[in-house]
Amino acid sequence: MSSETLMLNKYGIPIEIVDWKRAMTLCYFLDSAYPLVEYEDKIIHTPNKNYLIPSVIQLINSESQPQKYVKHLPFNRKNVYLRDGARCMYCGKSVSLSNFTFDHVIPQSLGGKTNWLNVVVSCMKCNSKKGCKPLGKSNLRLIREPYKPKLDKAAPASIVNKIGIDIAEESWEDYIYWNVILIN
Repeated sequence: MSSETLMLNKYGIPIEIVDWKRAMTLCYFLDSAYPLVEYEDKIIHTPNKNYLIPSVIQLINSESQPQKYVKHLPFNRKNVYLRDGARCMYCGKSVSLSNFTFDHVIPQSLGGKTNWLNVVVSCMKCNSKKGCKPLGKSNLRLIREPYKPKLDKAAPASIVNKIGIDIAEESWEDYIYWNVILIN
């Protein structure tokens, strides 16, 4: 079982994502947290009682705060894919997460960096067609310029780095107070 739990401090601020075992221990055995939302379909059976696994818990006494806040998403393959809407930024064709390539708008061989502002999702056909050529010499055009997605509010870095654009569980949406701005 790989369920994760969003953990809030006593003020309701998300501070960490923990595994279900830690959440169960904090709620049901240490009495230092209480479940706000439970998974309806994930149950632990014990001889004396059945427990629903918590999806969101709130610590009772913890004033702990996130150590670092960020305003931008981390640069990684999944977040670039989501930013570009699962489409090749040259031909517009849908691509799967496991079957797309990064294309460096300014090729690495010409000093292009691997970052938000220079990488786009590309299908293999368009990436091969462009090769190591500058965009202007490739007969391809970008559907949209690459950009660095940002958050509308500063958010805890540890959680943003773990979940990126996707909120892992629908039940967390009421407790995640920031939105990702996916338009330029």
